[in-house]
Amino acid sequence: MPSTHHDTDPGMTEAGRLRALAELQIMDTPPESAFDDVAWLAASICQVPIALVTLVDAERQWFKARCGLDFDSTPRNEAFCTHAIAQSDLLEVPDMRADARFAGYPSVLGAPHLRFYAGMPLIGEAGWRYGTLCVMDRTTRRLSDVQRESLRRLAARAADLLESRRQRILGESRAAAIAELLEALPDGVVTCDGSGTLQEFNKTARDWHGVDPRALPPAQWPAYFGLCEADGRTLLAPERVPLARAYAGEKVRGQAIVIRTPGMEPRTVSCNASPLRAPDGHSLGAVCTMHDITTQAHESRQMEVLAMTDALTGLPNRTAWFAELERALARARRADLPVVVAFIDLDGFKDINDAHGHAVGDEVLRECAHRLQASCRQGDYIARLAGDEFVLFLDHANPAAADLAAVAQRIQAALGAPLQIAGRALAVGCSIGFATATADQARAEHLLHQADAAMYRAKRDKSVPFVVVDAAQP
Repeated sequence: MPSTHHDTDPGMTEAGRLRALAELQIMDTPPESAFDDVAWLAASICQVPIALVTLVDAERQWFKARCGLDFDSTPRNEAFCTHAIAQSDLLEVPDMRADARFAGYPSVLGAPHLRFYAGMPLIGEAGWRYGTLCVMDRTTRRLSDVQRESLRRLAARAADLLESRRQRILGESRAAAIAELLEALPDGVVTCDGSGTLQEFNKTARDWHGVDPRALPPAQWPAYFGLCEADGRTLLAPERVPLARAYAGEKVRGQAIVIRTPGMEPRTVSCNASPLRAPDGHSLGAVCTMHDITTQAHESRQMEVLAMTDALTGLPNRTAWFAELERALARARRADLPVVVAFIDLDGFKDINDAHGHAVGDEVLRECAHRLQASCRQGDYIARLAGDEFVLFLDHANPAAADLAAVAQRIQAALGAPLQIAGRALAVGCSIGFATATADQARAEHLLHQADAAMYRAKRDKSVPFVVVDAAQP
């Protein structure tokens, strides 16, 4: 058997060639019309009865396509093509009986009594010679220059078919590896194609959403998959969905959303999403990864709650009060509603604190906070500002004197009953100041300042149960 080391590169060994052939996974595969067409064209152009697309492994040559023969392989030591793949160009043998290399081959001495052979190596992109495109005849002959060139070009097309197969196998292998990796990832991964149709939905994403993906348009993703803003309540607008934002061409980094799946606890995830584009710029779709930050988000919310809560009474603190007051004023402006704020200061608390100590004083503050909160209507917002000072925003309040008198009576009644603290019946009262303003004139700091001033007027003049000031007046 001749050496099949490539004559152009000593580093390209027979072992390497066999590995490259094995990577094609083509030996003993069913016929394919593309290879059959190449063999038929070779036979027709060269005007011979026999044409083959051969592949040469360690033990045999196998015919991927054949014209004019009724068997599909021969032992390698009887293969003319072993000699052809030992060189880089066309091997042409006009009379094999007159060529010492082939004269003793069984197919020359006996059926099918071959006399003529011409074979062009099938050379892959890396230079490996997998086999040949060969033509044979039972009579001696020579090819014309056009036939030789045609055989070379057809062999190149057959080699292209082999390389396409290699690329397809590589692509399938990579896709399988990526799919396996995606399935194993602890993060959720979702993709859509260039038309916006959902494609990849890995195991983590399926587990989190609790549903099978469907070919839904982006507009239906929030409702179907229960996608909410970070507050966990507001359904995402379709254009706010991270994958939809990426599909529209935006890069998304660290967008927090909540997945609300029926029968499951809400899950907070941090999303990164990117558009996918072809080299020419057209859209291939988008990809979004989701990292579970439920624990971190819960801890962050707890820290935020702690930062906005008065540790002693559990009521919102000064920071929370001003944040909520600004939101309430904004709502009032949109609805063109009047605004009312109450400032409440306990009467007699200092005497209790001095007489019975701070521990009892703290219990008094807690009990008063509980009673004040219980006296509020739904929508009202009460907070402890400092010491024994409380503030109240009255939702949808009527600033008329009669209505404010009813509010004051409700607060005073809540605090009027004796407090049972440490086996003692303790009494406290309160002074109340109201500040009112129209929505367009209301300013948070000014409202509070005016309500505080009104409270001190009420504290100085015990003949009035409360004082009301118009915060719009200088």
